[in-house]
Amino acid sequence: MSKIRELINDNKSVLVFDVDGVLATLEWGEYNHYGEDDETWSNMYREGVSFYTEKYVIKRMQDFLSKKNKENIFVITKVFSEFELSDKKQFLKKYYDILPEHVYSVATNEEKVDVLNEIKKLYPELEDKYLVMIDDTPDILTDVMNRTRFSTAHISSFID
Repeated sequence: MSKIRELINDNKSVLVFDVDGVLATLEWGEYNHYGEDDETWSNMYREGVSFYTEKYVIKRMQDFLSKKNKENIFVITKVFSEFELSDKKQFLKKYYDILPEHVYSVATNEEKVDVLNEIKKLYPELEDKYLVMIDDTPDILTDVMNRTRFSTAHISSFID
């Protein structure tokens, strides 16, 4: 087993997940992963359209998280509005049993490192490598790798 997978499966690890493409499938377009540009997406959210329903649950991730200590599971997700954040929190609680107070939002992906540092403060005795960011975007993972001593895992680490 790889060192990354060992960390992911270690019960003392604190796991921090992205949502889109990690805990929710990116299958919103008819024949593409994404059907709208950011402005259209943002406008749809302002109108109250919900995108996070049972059909976007990733069963493998749901099974994996069902065996984890909920106190050690966090989410950092980029959002366009408070409605989107509320929608994601409801989705994460209902389908993954993630504590709503463990869901953090950012306006830019670069802010994820700042939030990771805040989460780490909750676990002062935890060795840095046991805080693991799990994302589907290599640029985000590389940013975390370059700016912290935390571990990073691409979502593909969950594929056998």
